[in-house]
Amino acid sequence: MPDVIGLYELKVGNDRISLDVSSDQSFTETIRWASGKVEQRTGKWYWNRSSVAFDRLWIPKSFAPDYIEAADAKSGSNQPKYTDPGNWSVSAEKHWGRVTLAVFPDADIYFRMVGHSSR
Repeated sequence: MPDVIGLYELKVGNDRISLDVSSDQSFTETIRWASGKVEQRTGKWYWNRSSVAFDRLWIPKSFAPDYIEAADAKSGSNQPKYTDPGNWSVSAEKHWGRVTLAVFPDADIYFRMVGHSSR
């Protein structure tokens, strides 16, 4: 689905993640916290059945709804947490002509396309 190629944004409060999904199946994630701290990560994406899979994507705790934070708190120290960097598989949906990538759909937390990729 070439429609997923583009620039996305996820905002929660004053924190923001920009996600650049490129046609060469790479992505760049830039996390900007309200404190001014900025972190950038890169990885690969690919189709996984009807979803888009990202390796090394990070959705930090400040972007997670309460039920995800509670699940992370209950998991053991040797278990992966939702808010750790890792592999994510998200559904790509088109709403009113705009592509969204569902991160935590039950909490209405999505990456929303805001432009076209520069790569």
